[in-house]
Amino acid sequence: MDWNGDGFLDIIVGDRNGFVSYFERTGSGVDDLTAQGHITANGTAIDAGANSAPVVVDWNNDGLLDLLIGNEASTQGIRLYLNSGTVTNPVLTTWSYIQSSGSNINRYRCCPQVYDMNGDGKKDLIMGENDAQIYYYENTGTDAAPVFSGYEAIQSNGSPLDLYYGTRLWVSDWNEDGIPDLLVSDFNGFVHVFMANLTGTADETSAQVQSGFAVAPAVNPAMGSFSLNVQIPTGGNVELRVYDSAGRLVATKNASGMSEGTNLISIDAASLATGVYTVVATTGSAISTCRMVLTD
Repeated sequence: MDWNGDGFLDIIVGDRNGFVSYFERTGSGVDDLTAQGHITANGTAIDAGANSAPVVVDWNNDGLLDLLIGNEASTQGIRLYLNSGTVTNPVLTTWSYIQSSGSNINRYRCCPQVYDMNGDGKKDLIMGENDAQIYYYENTGTDAAPVFSGYEAIQSNGSPLDLYYGTRLWVSDWNEDGIPDLLVSDFNGFVHVFMANLTGTADETSAQVQSGFAVAPAVNPAMGSFSLNVQIPTGGNVELRVYDSAGRLVATKNASGMSEGTNLISIDAASLATGVYTVVATTGSAISTCRMVLTD
């Protein structure tokens, strides 16, 4: 996550006291980190209560990184701080609570993550909490204006995933099959990997793959450009959007006149930092996504 837009990956971390600290990376080495203190809003250090759990994401698709913060208190909800500054100088002022069906999402020891779980091109909300389950809130709005209207518990082998209490998670395509998997820790100190398949919250992705429209890496990892195989059943136009790990739109390409079958499309990535990217391809109402790794 590049908080100040200088091309280096920084670290933002919450702590037991509820503060959120920023460590700026000043070079390419693992030790090139400088502590910049607590992140502030309106000139005052953000204090979200005990066990702050920050997530950096471009929530409203304006090209600026915003901040979501979970915490320990079930009465506090998930705070959203929208960035009103610039790419190189983030500015946080006021905040609001993330809501579902018009009510604040309140969960004890809430640790949120933001990820497009069902492959529809919109950011969803997924979170662990003290009861050891993982909850999924599908975005029923748009990618730039998320709306949530209920949740479901993530299941494993037909039952809600249930570990030791205090679950924290990370969403990642662990086996690079294009489907988001879960890495989950809990209070007993173990880290679990849950591999996803095309059922449950991935139903929409399953339908898209079966429809015949699909995007997949032609070369992965990539260097300098993303080479993609786009399969289209009837020919036509395809729009491709590339998002970084924070959900920012970093590249687009409109490919017109695609022929039926598989087409090779290249997207320039020379100006992008190394890391993991999500490619969203659309044609008409059909959507397909894939993950790509960009290296030096």
